[in-house]
Amino acid sequence: MPTKNHELEKRITPGEEDYLKVLLNLSGGGEIRSSEVADALGITRASVSCMLKRLKDEGYIAKEKYGTVTLTEKGIEKAVEIKKRYGVLHAFFVEVLGVNADTAARDACLLEHLISPESIQSISQHLSAHERNTKLQSRESERPLSLVKR
Repeated sequence: MPTKNHELEKRITPGEEDYLKVLLNLSGGGEIRSSEVADALGITRASVSCMLKRLKDEGYIAKEKYGTVTLTEKGIEKAVEIKKRYGVLHAFFVEVLGVNADTAARDACLLEHLISPESIQSISQHLSAHERNTKLQSRESERPLSLVKR
């Protein structure tokens, strides 16, 4: 069940989320040119311009006409959240479910837009437990046989 904060938050579109993720990846903490975004996404500058206007209107980026783009604090926070959701899903698919990395990347990109914060938190906890168990099993298998309890 979604939390009140989750319900009240204006829903950002999957397209906007994808742009924020690309902007974060391109920025390195600095300014980005629209042409870099267009090249990264393989789309026209006109399409990028239209989306950047929406992101600016929603407070995710700062941009002067014909100038460079920078993520606002709100934009950085949202982009980091999106990137984290993607990373958790991708790792879960590959490490826990054994899904091929390319398929996991496509599926994580699709699901990152739909999944609730509660589900991501649960998957993240499950992933952490899985990683701990895997490390323990690995250490057990590396121990000399004389030290292994029989």
